[in-house]
Amino acid sequence: MQRFGRLNGALIGAGVLAAGLSAGAARADVADDATTVSELVLVGAKEAGAAGAKAATPIREIPQTVTVVGQTRIVEQNLFTLEDLMAQVPGITITGISPESPAYMSRGFSIDAYLLDGVAGIGYPGSTPDMSIYERVEVLRGAASLYSGTASPAGSINLVRKRPTEDFHASGSFMAGSWNNYRIEGDISGPLLDSGRLRGRLVGAFQDQDLFYDVAHKRRAIVYGALAYDLTPQTTLTVGGHYQDFKPANQTGLPGYTTGGLLKVRRSTFLGADWNRFRTQDTVAFAELAHEFVGGWRIRATAQTAQQERMDKYAYVGNGAVIPTNGFTNQIAYSGENFTRQNSFDVNLSGAVTLFGRSHDLLIGADYQTKDNKYGEWRHSAFARIDVFNPVTNVPEPFYGNNGGGLQEIEQYGVYGNARLRPFDNTIVTLGGRFSWYENSSRSGGTRSTPTNPPQPWTYGPWSTYKVEHEFTPYVGVVHDLNENWSIYASYADTLTPQSTRTVEGDFLDPIIGEQVEAGVKAEFFDNRLLLSGAVYRINQVNRSQPDPDNEGFYIATGEVLSKGVELEATGQITNNWRVNAGYSYNKNEYETDVNNGGKPFTLVSPKHMFKAYTNYRFTEGPLAGFDVGLGANAFGETVGGTMPIAVRQPAYVVVNANVGYRVNEDVTVRLSVNNLFDEVYYARISGVGRGNYYGEPRSVAVSIRAAY
Repeated sequence: MQRFGRLNGALIGAGVLAAGLSAGAARADVADDATTVSELVLVGAKEAGAAGAKAATPIREIPQTVTVVGQTRIVEQNLFTLEDLMAQVPGITITGISPESPAYMSRGFSIDAYLLDGVAGIGYPGSTPDMSIYERVEVLRGAASLYSGTASPAGSINLVRKRPTEDFHASGSFMAGSWNNYRIEGDISGPLLDSGRLRGRLVGAFQDQDLFYDVAHKRRAIVYGALAYDLTPQTTLTVGGHYQDFKPANQTGLPGYTTGGLLKVRRSTFLGADWNRFRTQDTVAFAELAHEFVGGWRIRATAQTAQQERMDKYAYVGNGAVIPTNGFTNQIAYSGENFTRQNSFDVNLSGAVTLFGRSHDLLIGADYQTKDNKYGEWRHSAFARIDVFNPVTNVPEPFYGNNGGGLQEIEQYGVYGNARLRPFDNTIVTLGGRFSWYENSSRSGGTRSTPTNPPQPWTYGPWSTYKVEHEFTPYVGVVHDLNENWSIYASYADTLTPQSTRTVEGDFLDPIIGEQVEAGVKAEFFDNRLLLSGAVYRINQVNRSQPDPDNEGFYIATGEVLSKGVELEATGQITNNWRVNAGYSYNKNEYETDVNNGGKPFTLVSPKHMFKAYTNYRFTEGPLAGFDVGLGANAFGETVGGTMPIAVRQPAYVVVNANVGYRVNEDVTVRLSVNNLFDEVYYARISGVGRGNYYGEPRSVAVSIRAAY
């Protein structure tokens, strides 16, 4: 299939040319975990951002729920990966069959919108992100299609890269922890010319560890570099990229019982083979050109290209529950090779206009993304049987050869815009919208009953293509300041999710539309250092695929899901020494209209009640001067995985984490961290009786030393 507009590696150069002129960056300093956010970090700046704006915007002025996790908390809590970090974000549940492919659920739906420095892509470009190369993460909960294109109603995750700094900076750390867990990081940044026009940054990290379950080892190495050059005082060109080599452990978790319920086995139980292996190599490069015009208008063009090579060879538990009396289940052997290339491009223009004596903010932009995937695989579904109560992992490794595969090409592009209007004193009205185009084409390779040696190419089948054309998703929001401290807000937004089932006429069904209404209150106290927020929301997801009652094998778009809930959050500084991050969420979701599930819960694995909190206090006087103490607690209500009544159930539980740091001098800090302080036994992820159920990590201890200059 020939796709028009294929960019591939040429995107980097195109991004530079598309801006026309170069751009400089505003340099506004804000505190870590600040209450001012934007979707992008401007070159040389500490401006922060959220998935609700393409320019610097205070969280209090965003009519949706936003959480920002910055460097201070990442370092204190050893949040090395995005999964570590998302586990601390209020309202987020983590699930997923593979340990290295987590799904993040918000408001009953899975988040599928990822952005890097505010630029959307089709998923995250690579393996589970390592946080060493990112300054912070911004999580928007709720509708996010305005800047993300096709997306579920769950929200979006924006990862903000570390950028070259104007002043010299260097830091390094070493950590040693339970199960031979060792990690080293380094970060150096600063000017490369006396004039300061050229700046650079280099970041590297290496981690090698065993895991708490048997026959499991993980290793990750990552290096990231970036250069920023001021072509003129108003123009900055930034280029950079990272390479990651990741070798994690691989399995599919534990099954449940055929009668329902989770296994009661050792937490260290591993149901794979001792030769299981999995390796990904990720390469990502980006270029950004920004120019600031006279009068404060700014244009920014960003291009990114990424590729991943992945190899999997492992034995895993099939989708088979265990009979309580014998403990046996089926084991499958698998081999796979996967190559993915992603490209993205975004250009936007923003600035202020004066109308009727008031200043208003405008933004218009366009984006384009592609994703190509080619894979080959081999699977032996009757490879072996394994006893979950006494697993044997030293089974012979089978012969491999591809007996299936396929190709997929996804193309998405759109134009978007919003206007932040100030019609009255203390009132901001946001009007926005997006037109989206989407195309997904795939074809499968022919299969062979037995592997060949050497593996032979196969003939692909015909292309199957699904399209969405000029679909419009609106966004409307109002924020009103009641006084200096308190604001109220309301917003309406749509989301767009393609689906690929067909009607009896042979047409693809229209996309699923998520319609979200959210209202809330936000407040700032203690000289705007502490932000409080509360929200109520209602999401209707309509046009869901349903079997056509009059035409077997075909579908109609009549399904509907309803999700509603409450979210409360507090984040910031109570005093100069005392910081708090806490959030409570309540969510109820169900099938409103569904042939088979009408009136039943939509996402059982997402708890109705969830509470997450972390606080840190620094002692600056007295005998404890130099110490800081951090304490966190995550509490989850009951969760259920699978289809009732044969399902798995995790009762409500609480996990407590703690850390103590000591500042040896201005440059060096030593920290002791203890996760799962009371050694709670629980399943951190559940899926169903077939597989995908994972014990939470037992109590673990880590000691780290960090130096910064």
